[in-house]
Amino acid sequence: MLTIARLTFWEGSRKKVFLVTILLSLVFFLLYGTALNFTAQEMQRINAVRGPQLVMQQMVGFQLLGVGLYFGSLLLALLTLLASVGSVSSEIESGLLHAIVSKPIERKEIILGKFLGYGSMLTAYALVLYGGLLALNQYYNPSALSFLTLGKVIFGGLIFSLQPLVLLVIALLFSTLLRTLTAGIISIVLFGLSMVGGFLEQIGSIINKADLVNLGIATSLVMPSDALYRKLLTVVTGTDLNPLSSLSVGPFGVAVPPSNAMLVYTCFYIVVCLGFAIYHFERKDL
Repeated sequence: MLTIARLTFWEGSRKKVFLVTILLSLVFFLLYGTALNFTAQEMQRINAVRGPQLVMQQMVGFQLLGVGLYFGSLLLALLTLLASVGSVSSEIESGLLHAIVSKPIERKEIILGKFLGYGSMLTAYALVLYGGLLALNQYYNPSALSFLTLGKVIFGGLIFSLQPLVLLVIALLFSTLLRTLTAGIISIVLFGLSMVGGFLEQIGSIINKADLVNLGIATSLVMPSDALYRKLLTVVTGTDLNPLSSLSVGPFGVAVPPSNAMLVYTCFYIVVCLGFAIYHFERKDL
């Protein structure tokens, strides 16, 4: 299993999609840092003319941090789905897995090895991305991180690292069931539904529409990736305790903070999906 994990890690890190994602991340950091710099200069000018604008600064800071973490999550999802969605199905189609399963190795070790290999690669990338986003905001946009402590930084990093693992187990599950193209389409659709559900839940909370909130919660149970983003933003901004938390409401804000129960559910979700992937792969006729 560890050998497969090691080979999967190096195979994934050498894929073109990984290199392209790294380049996109660098471009994203450049553009995002430029936007933060211009915003910081403008806020300094406004403060010099009108005096300290603490409420506006806090509100703008929340939205900028939310934008960074949101598009960082999209980059992470892009890498996860494109790198792993064909991890089983493409190797079945090419005949590569026929040579592997003929060896004295259990099929569950193949799935677990691929999960560990891709999971470690994606977790490393997620932590670098997360650290870079916090560093940029701490330098240009410190008002958004005024409630952040070391414990919350670590907690937020764990939540951010859960996002690719959720998408990874979904990709592995469908890769054992379907062809690569079909598995990719379904995985992307589920991720998109999670995003839409997250927006519907926030809108429903703002306009006090229980049906929209319940629809968003149901979508989060099917695919909890967007709920993880909302929980992450709540942790790093302290909006659960922040008296200015109402100002964080917006397309990238959190009107309804997910509870810690969602994190427990997400861990359970990962284990169950991984178990189904192993179950179906062990019974699959290659």
